Amino acid sequence: MLDSKLLTFLTVAQLRNYTKAAAKLNLTQPAVSQHMKKLEEYYDCHLIDIEGKSVTLTAQGEALYNYANFQIANENQLIDQIKKVETPIKIGATLSIADYYLPTYLSNYLSHHNELLSVTVKNTKSIIEMLLNNELYCAFIEGIFDKSIFHYYEFYKTKFLPVARKGHPLEGQEVEIADIHKYPLILREEGSGTREIYENYLYQNNDSILSAAKIYQISSFGIIKKMLSHSNAISFMYEEVAREEVEKGELCYLNIKNYWIERPLYFIYPSNSLMKNRNELFYQNLTRQK
Repeated sequence: MLDSKLLTFLTVAQLRNYTKAAAKLNLTQPAVSQHMKKLEEYYDCHLIDIEGKSVTLTAQGEALYNYANFQIANENQLIDQIKKVETPIKIGATLSIADYYLPTYLSNYLSHHNELLSVTVKNTKSIIEMLLNNELYCAFIEGIFDKSIFHYYEFYKTKFLPVARKGHPLEGQEVEIADIHKYPLILREEGSGTREIYENYLYQNNDSILSAAKIYQISSFGIIKKMLSHSNAISFMYEEVAREEVEKGELCYLNIKNYWIERPLYFIYPSNSLMKNRNELFYQNLTRQK
């Protein structure tokens, strides 16, 4: 059972307001303040900053918020186990992985294992947030994550390539990144792993996406590839994402001088999750069948 002071802290953190938290918890505002004071004394740190009526969490407060959410999820999972309630394993996946890498794994897995699965597809940032809020048990992601709070496995390694239509003016040439900038650039939304990879590459080369002639932001790879095939725009994606269209002669990979990006795709879950054993068994069986 989660301590009442932690429940108060969670409510304050979620509502960002003492008065609203007191009303929701059916407590007086002084009682809420007292709970927060006791927590700060116990952990010997400052958990919140208050400006007017607005509440923001300190770095220590964010850490406690994640911990408290983990504890709630773990308790709910324990109750399910005690009651012998079968619950689906809640999996997150980023768009590239969900559409172009994961289906084969899952199809093989389900042909050998009778288990309930629930798969949520969002960008990397959103998946990480859902894991931290205990809305997911585990996830398949790309991009950057905090390895100190997640247990992880590298389940696949893939090339990250510039892609354009077949017959593009730059096809077949060894070009500079400056040549790429002369054409419209299609990227996914902020928070996506593929966008982060390309932005980091440019940053490491003292450049940025602002150098592009024009930027289109599209969340769907299906739409991105259709736009590429009917324009001179350029995008960056994992090799498998464009493989079918390249083999059909609709798209091509471009050749940028001194460019080489190969990225791992990860399976991750919170290190202190009560579902650790279930996550581990799922991953072992999933990769064994592939």
